[in-house]
Amino acid sequence: MRGDERAHSNEPVGHGERRWLTIRDACALLGVDQSTLRRWSDAGKVPVFLTPGGHRRYAEEDVLALAKGTARPRRRISKQALTEASLSQYEHDHYVTDVRQRPWYGEFDAEGLAEHRRRGLAMVDLAVRYVSGRTDRAEILAEACEIAREYGRDSARHGFGISDAVEIYLRARTPIIQGVIQFLDQGAISSSRAGRIFTDVVEFMDRTMSAMMQQYEHDLHAIHHDA
Repeated sequence: MRGDERAHSNEPVGHGERRWLTIRDACALLGVDQSTLRRWSDAGKVPVFLTPGGHRRYAEEDVLALAKGTARPRRRISKQALTEASLSQYEHDHYVTDVRQRPWYGEFDAEGLAEHRRRGLAMVDLAVRYVSGRTDRAEILAEACEIAREYGRDSARHGFGISDAVEIYLRARTPIIQGVIQFLDQGAISSSRAGRIFTDVVEFMDRTMSAMMQQYEHDLHAIHHDA
């Protein structure tokens, strides 16, 4: 049997002193996800053997050899870096100037503007906690949705049309998304994790925007009904 045939046979070859690893164990040694290791295997970067049940097995020595040349330490997502990147967007001259030019801006007094800033800062904190962790996500999202509902109540109370209501919320969330993009552009984490972070922040924003619009429509209907 030729070498290339043996590498795809149903039994691992060269049992001897070799130690065989599952794909999960091999990924743990390399610090990569399973899709990445499968891609490397299919490209011939590391030998892979199939069990009779079709499961992938890797020789520990092959995985260790690969790790010495290509493995990189798994970097943690920095909550502080994410937060600072988002908050910096709120202070950017272009953002401040753009918001102040919006027709609805003049409808808010100093107290109302201060409240909007408080909500924005709170949303930054919640968004960062949402994308950087895997626990308490339901509670974090519930708190964020309640803040979003406050935006909806404000818009209905001021009698804003739906386009203004949406724009107010979009202006509030834009710095968060831009901050995340800025963080990801720094290349501090793998592309796969970057993709997951961006997907999570978009999901977070979509869910909160839905809560804002539901509250806006509810309050606007109530105001028209009372009138």
